[in-house]
Amino acid sequence: MVEENNSIHSQKLILGISVQVFIMGLVSFFTDVSSEMIQSILPLFIFSIGGTATILGLISGVTTAISNILKGFTGWLSDRINKRKPFIVAGYSLSNLSKPFIGLSPSWEFVLGLKTADRFGKGLRTSSRDTLISYYAVEKGKAFGLHRAMDTLGAVVGSLLAFLFLLLAWSYSQIIFFSIFPGILAIALILMVRDVDPSDIDKTLGIQKDMEPKMEKVDRNFIKLIIILGVIEFASLDIAFLIIRAIDYVPVEFLIPILYLISNIIYTVFSPITGSLSDKIGRKSIIIIGLSLLLVTCIFLAFPIRISLYSILVIIIIFIVYGYYLASVDPISRAYIADLAGKKKRGRAYGYYYLSVGLISLGESIIFGFIYDLFSYTWAFLYISILLLLCIIIFAITDFSKIIRKEEKN
Repeated sequence: MVEENNSIHSQKLILGISVQVFIMGLVSFFTDVSSEMIQSILPLFIFSIGGTATILGLISGVTTAISNILKGFTGWLSDRINKRKPFIVAGYSLSNLSKPFIGLSPSWEFVLGLKTADRFGKGLRTSSRDTLISYYAVEKGKAFGLHRAMDTLGAVVGSLLAFLFLLLAWSYSQIIFFSIFPGILAIALILMVRDVDPSDIDKTLGIQKDMEPKMEKVDRNFIKLIIILGVIEFASLDIAFLIIRAIDYVPVEFLIPILYLISNIIYTVFSPITGSLSDKIGRKSIIIIGLSLLLVTCIFLAFPIRISLYSILVIIIIFIVYGYYLASVDPISRAYIADLAGKKKRGRAYGYYYLSVGLISLGESIIFGFIYDLFSYTWAFLYISILLLLCIIIFAITDFSKIIRKEEKN
């Protein structure tokens, strides 16, 4: 293992990132081709088998919470046994082999069960994968940004395929089941990833143990950081509800995957840009800009609109803004965690972060869907707008320089 890791920081780069991070990016690419082919039409499929906005919120909220809570446990466990690859392989395999069968579901209860299995797989792999990326990264913001860009490029391809299949008159069920093929490619690629022992990295770089920041106990400032980042997740808008609201803006449903594609293209383009920019000017301002744009978007979505060329233009702009919001918050939050934690406890750090997100956001989608059904989309989007405004204020007034203990530069 020492010999294998001697070249971690001197190996050849692809697009400015290590080969191992690039392979993990390819795995995420094919997984997202599979996932987003489903996600771009899943809300429509759920409604077609008798679901409602509340049911949509229940499925989204429960499965997301399960995924994030499991990330907390697996992050801790991966540090405990000092292995990441088993969690990554098992997680990608479970997800990619379970979600295609959603298309055969006769009711929303079956969708909930299979979606839970998919998110269980995501919970298994994410903390360990992010930890492994951080080990191989030279510039963390750039590595996470480019990895997320490849991940989202898969979403672009997946939503484009969904659009083409809808044009060819495929049913929702046929499209969802077809997603098994890119999923199998992702499973094959993940087997090529090499695990890393952080102590071997230290030996390679000549770092003494007492130079490494320790995180043996949960620091109060660290708890404060992950709670704040978790609140950001609570105030976020689930893409499923954006898809359902978009139906009121477009004349035909097969345009929905195109809107989803546009959002993911923006995410793909801007993820590496915002990631690298956050390395240079700081992460806080980038996140605030993204949250503010989402706030404006939610306010627009709260008001009724008639289907016209104007409404189509407006919803295109909304999906563009949503893509930029994701690019400015998602990878930057992960880089924040890497700023705080030392190498040996980074899996635990990501674990605590995802555990926090899971617990805090448990009811977010359910509450939103309930308000959507019981009152209207207007009240639902006003509700999320108020949460976002509070979140922005809290995030803006928090002095992160007093919270984050910067990692020693290698």
